[in-house]
Amino acid sequence: MRVRTRDAVAVIGSVTALFAVILAFILLNPRIVQTPEPGYGIETGQYAPRFTIRDVNMTEWDLSAHRGEVVLLDFMGVYCDPCMREMRDGGMQSFYETYTSQGFTILSVDVGGISGTENPIEAWRFVRGLNPDGTRRWDPGNWPIALDNQGLATTFRVGPIPMAYLLDRSGKIVWNHVGYATPTEFRDQILSVL
Repeated sequence: MRVRTRDAVAVIGSVTALFAVILAFILLNPRIVQTPEPGYGIETGQYAPRFTIRDVNMTEWDLSAHRGEVVLLDFMGVYCDPCMREMRDGGMQSFYETYTSQGFTILSVDVGGISGTENPIEAWRFVRGLNPDGTRRWDPGNWPIALDNQGLATTFRVGPIPMAYLLDRSGKIVWNHVGYATPTEFRDQILSVL
């Protein structure tokens, strides 16, 4: 009888200790039981995941600070042929210059890997349309470019590049596109939310 009582006390004590450890862990890490903010994700109609990233000029770029603007998130790589073609076509440069005064902005994010770079100078040259020797490849883009050093490509499930997400003034995704987009496709989507 004493052995059973002692075993029962040991089991109850172990279960209580385990429950206390789990409770302490949850209290110290409240994000474990918090549900994600409603409506956040990467699907059309959802609010884009929040992030802050430093561009190649070491300037903080906070997506939340751009609420009230139409934002084009351009996931690309400096050695990606379709990305180069988009820049050569000049659509993004033209739209940036034309619609910035109406609240349109772009952030390019070089995803690295085989088609991208880890070198901020190469990324800066790409958007500015410069070859390493300073000759011009295409008209310059004057928007910021950042290297993906925090996994935004994973967050936004970037596969083939280029990949673009267009956000309306509230921060909701209104369009996403994988692969080369023509200037007409960009224009139609941008104008639909300006």
